Order: sequence, then C-alpha cells, then structure tokens
Amino acid sequence: MKKLLSIAAAILLFVSCSEDETVSDLIIGTWKLEKQVFIDNGQVIDDTTECSKNSTLTFNSDNTITSEFFSDNGTECLSGGVDKGTWKNNGSGVYEFTEDGETTADVITVVFSDNNNTLVIGENTWKRQ
Repeated sequence: MKKLLSIAAAILLFVSCSEDETVSDLIIGTWKLEKQVFIDNGQVIDDTTECSKNSTLTFNSDNTITSEFFSDNGTECLSGGVDKGTWKNNGSGVYEFTEDGETTADVITVVFSDNNNTLVIGENTWKRQ
C-alpha cells in the first residue's frame, strides 16, 4: 500500500509541476466599462452613459491590448475607433500600457475585486465579459 501511495504522489507531483505550465495574468480577457468618472477640482463626477458602457478593453495573452471607447454626440453613440498597444505586468498590481506609435508607457496601478471580475484602472471601473 505504501508503494502505491508513493507512486501516486510522484505522478501527482510530476503532473502538477510541469515546466511548460504558464500562469495566466488576471488582466487577460475582455472588459466592458461599468463606470466612468473624472475628478474636477477634487470633486468626483460620474460621466457614465449607456453609450459609454459600450467601451471595451481586451487584454491578450501575447501582451497586446485593443481598446474601443464610445461617446454620445447628442444624437447618436459613436465609436472613437479601435486603438492598439501593449501591456506589461510589473507585479503588485502595477501595469505598463503603451499605445502603438508611442514610446512612453503609462504606468498605472490596477485593482481587481469581485472575485477578479471587476477591474479598476484609474477612476474607471470595468467588468469582465
């Protein structure tokens, strides 16, 4: 019986410690805007509209990102176009985002909550899709 348990433990250890195994970053996936705010003279102003809630961020496992932001021009909801760039996890919730064509990265602290299904970047809140 001891020999059988030893073999089972060795197999389990081998399977769970594969060198090819990669750890997936929590940010990977598509996120939809839930709340958009800005700060004006120290006052937090909620600027969320039904239109802006169509905005998305997609973080890919190859460290690329696409974003599309929507705004209402008074008569219709319009996309500002799709932007692309790269992202890098610096650890401890700190990420670097670089838009294609830019040479300087934005370094931003990202906060995950709600079982990692809510993401806060700056003042804006996003929900995992």
